[in-house]
Amino acid sequence: MKLPDECCNLGDIRCEIDRLDSEIIKLLGHRLAYVLAAAQFKKSEEDIPAPERVKAMLADRRVWAREAGLSEDFIENLFEQITSWYIATQIEHWQKTRGQVKGASHG
Repeated sequence: MKLPDECCNLGDIRCEIDRLDSEIIKLLGHRLAYVLAAAQFKKSEEDIPAPERVKAMLADRRVWAREAGLSEDFIENLFEQITSWYIATQIEHWQKTRGQVKGASHG
């Protein structure tokens, strides 16, 4: 790992950006694991979107963006996209896992 001011050329910069992007993707995967685990605590599919939680979460992300010197609007938009996809994925997971449980009880 090189700090930005330690990079000697564009190749070094690109290598570090690729390394960071790889870490971000791995972290998104870890986050997804928690999102899917949360499905077990949802009583119904309608509980999954949790709009009040999303609203509070996005407000927190705006604060964190400001503290990090990043655009609050960009980070909010990014997390809206992330959250939207995770909600859809959690709904799909909830339907599959609850469907298996229901199907097993009829068998």
